[in-house]
Amino acid sequence: MKIKITSENNYAVLGLDGAMLNSLNKNGTEYLWQGDSKYWAGQAPVCFPITGVLPNGEMEAFGKKCTMKRHGVARINPFEVDEQCKNSVTFVQHSNENTKREFPFDYELKIKYTIGGDTVTNEYIIKNTGDCDLPFVIGGHPAFNCPIDSDEKFEDYKVLFVFDKNITKPCLRPDHHSGLVDVSQKFDEMHGGNTLPLVHELFEEKDALIFENCEAKSATLIGKNGKGIKIEYQDMNNLLVWSAVGNAPFVALEPWTGLASCSDEDGIFEHKRGMTVLAPNEIASFKFKITMI
Repeated sequence: MKIKITSENNYAVLGLDGAMLNSLNKNGTEYLWQGDSKYWAGQAPVCFPITGVLPNGEMEAFGKKCTMKRHGVARINPFEVDEQCKNSVTFVQHSNENTKREFPFDYELKIKYTIGGDTVTNEYIIKNTGDCDLPFVIGGHPAFNCPIDSDEKFEDYKVLFVFDKNITKPCLRPDHHSGLVDVSQKFDEMHGGNTLPLVHELFEEKDALIFENCEAKSATLIGKNGKGIKIEYQDMNNLLVWSAVGNAPFVALEPWTGLASCSDEDGIFEHKRGMTVLAPNEIASFKFKITMI
């Protein structure tokens, strides 16, 4: 099932499968990666209650064993349409027997998309519907066509961070195979500036660039023709920049509240970076915006 939300000449298409973006279109131009198994079949999965991976896929949370694949249970379990109108749609997922086999906690996850002008707002609303504390992190994983226009190439693009000073903190990078992060290894990919020129080689030997606790709360993927994507992530601490190996023609800009498991963590789920813990009946909300340029 596909749902289209519109604003003037722009629209977004959302799929009930995974409650994720399937299309971002401005004036007839497609901005969202359409998926290709040659590189990566995904498009914009929602990561909950983990972002990235756990060590060997396992960890204990408040004494309960969790066994989850990369990016958690939300993206691989059913959603329903909660509310729908011309310019917005809200999906909802409730914990069930399937989710609790991997993540033994009760929750309600609502994902709301609203389009206004050139901008799509993504909102995640999490409620603890159980009788014990609920630990989680959450994040978006939208990937964008790069290049957008046929007369451009990948190397015509850059990621520009909007901040009142340059990005001087080195980034982290997950291991390509395990997905885990060795925090003792730092990478100065920004070279003290605020602009990241894109080349495929950047993603061949290492995985995503992780800008942890990023002070800049806006980043723009922009090409030589002036088209691109601006992402604003005031509610998220971290931004990941990723593309697949093999000269993949896309770039993902991923705002996360947490990270994949890191080498300096103690192995307890609720102690992981960026963890939110909700008491019973407590609700938390996180937003980020995608603007088509």
